Amino acid sequence: MSRVIEAVVFDLDGLLVDSEPIQIAAWRQFLSAYDRVLDDQLLSEMFGLRVRDSSRLVAERLNLPLAPSEIMAGRDQVFFELLHGNVRPMPGAIELIAQLNELGVKLGLATSGHRRYVSIVLKELSLDRTFQAEVTSDDIERGKPAPDIYLEAARKLGVEPARCVALEDAPLGIASAIAAGMYCLAVPNEQTQSLPGLERATAAVASLHDALPWLKARQLVTGR
Repeated sequence: MSRVIEAVVFDLDGLLVDSEPIQIAAWRQFLSAYDRVLDDQLLSEMFGLRVRDSSRLVAERLNLPLAPSEIMAGRDQVFFELLHGNVRPMPGAIELIAQLNELGVKLGLATSGHRRYVSIVLKELSLDRTFQAEVTSDDIERGKPAPDIYLEAARKLGVEPARCVALEDAPLGIASAIAAGMYCLAVPNEQTQSLPGLERATAAVASLHDALPWLKARQLVTGR
């Protein structure tokens, strides 16, 4: 088999796992204890950020009487309670991973989630031995939209960024992958489909079911 690309690098939240509704619910529940409201504008700026970066943003915008580290800890406490038993893959995720494995494409993960969360989610989805490279928010100095996380994923995979395709659902992740020099296929979801910045992706598809046909149609991946 010949191919132009050697690796596919996945985002996690809203792309592989249907976690964004839980993330939003956790933020709103946490903030309600301080009589604060997470409005749509602030929420739109948080998609794709690391929790630590979101916590700093929330502290500034909502004038919370807490340090960002305290906000992150409080939000995580609520989030992990809501997460238990509610981890679901996005449509087409498991099938796409199996197809790419069959074709011999290397798989990476580049997520703004922190390691504790990522480990739980991957285990619950039986994906904990799936990726040849996993990069979480704990592994890089700058989060998305900086290119660091995708550059580190490519380094760990031993693949040039130009021979990688990133799959992303949100504008900050798209900006990160493009800045790293990768192809980026946008797969927006219900929460992210109207956000500005999706147009920066190389292309967009409706779901992960459409990702491999898109790659094959452009001869980026060939095979069965």
